[in-house]
Amino acid sequence: MLPGVRPQKRIPHDQSYKAMFSHPRVVEDLVRGFVAELFEGGEEWVERLDFSTLEPLPTERIDSKLRSRSNDLVWRVRFRDAEDGPEWLRVLLMLEFQSSVDWGMPLRVQSYAVRLFESLWQGRRPGRDDRLPAVLAVVVYNGTVPWTAPQALADLVGKGTRPRGEVKVSRPQFVGERYELIDIGAYKLEGLPEGNLVSLVVAAERMTGPGEATAVLERALRLLSAAERENLRDTFLSWFRLLVARTGVDLDILEDPEMLERIEESGALRTTLEQRFQALRDADIAKGEARGLERGLEQGLEQGLEQGLERGLERGLEQGLERGLERERQLLVRLVGRKFGPDVADVAAGQLAGISDPDRFQDVGEWIFDCETGSELLARLQAID
Repeated sequence: MLPGVRPQKRIPHDQSYKAMFSHPRVVEDLVRGFVAELFEGGEEWVERLDFSTLEPLPTERIDSKLRSRSNDLVWRVRFRDAEDGPEWLRVLLMLEFQSSVDWGMPLRVQSYAVRLFESLWQGRRPGRDDRLPAVLAVVVYNGTVPWTAPQALADLVGKGTRPRGEVKVSRPQFVGERYELIDIGAYKLEGLPEGNLVSLVVAAERMTGPGEATAVLERALRLLSAAERENLRDTFLSWFRLLVARTGVDLDILEDPEMLERIEESGALRTTLEQRFQALRDADIAKGEARGLERGLEQGLEQGLEQGLERGLERGLEQGLERGLERERQLLVRLVGRKFGPDVADVAAGQLAGISDPDRFQDVGEWIFDCETGSELLARLQAID
């Protein structure tokens, strides 16, 4: 994904994602270019399908409960060799947008397949010659966390699980017991099928800068240039715009066909996209600088307050101690005056002024009671270092 992603609500993007897979060409590209490679002989198997008969089916007719699963799609396509097998293939397409892995997906797929089968025979009593159509379940997952859930219902029973990337199965499963996984994040960009719309979806989901975004957009415009693909082109461009919008860049030009055509013809598409992304980077830098300045001022203020509190506390302690010592001096001077007279007290006051050790004051108090004369007391005070 492009740098500087800003999380947004996924609903609009998911709806446009589903809209793309509601086009027959995208479903055909998915089956031809991605699903077929999951099986041995997959290309030959795909040739059995007549994609000109591909058509969507309404999911709400299968089960009213499925209406809440808005990202599930059902398609049907006719087999060319209907005489040797089932006439139709139902393609159950499930688009998974959540970031977490759904471990119960095999059960969900089979439940869906059973409801689909029941809907086909609803209101009738099948006979000996009646047969259900084949169902191919495909899960398209675009989450950032690798998909690790089992793909077969049997793997939910007991301890067995099939890790992602296991050897190809010999043939597709047509009864809903297994689903085929298309994990968008697991594909390498250099190995994607050429001229395939789903390849463009994978590349768009994995683009990392304006250069890659431009390359994807240019390929899409070339691939969808035909007039009959105008609706699909509009759908892809709307989805692409929403995808890029997560980075904060609004490619509104994609919604203006005339402007986009002029930009293409002038060869300025790459420059235009680079300017849009550069404007975003400049805005981010400016915001970062503003936030940095604001934070710096806050930190400076906090540090100033802390230093002020420390100094105030220190000064307060010093003043409190000095006041306490002064009161001790005054008390000692009064005691000296009462015992030895005011003259001795005046001399003692001068000597006590140079003492700041509380322990010394305790000694002086004892000396006042121990000394017989004022001369003896003053001599002891004089001897204090």
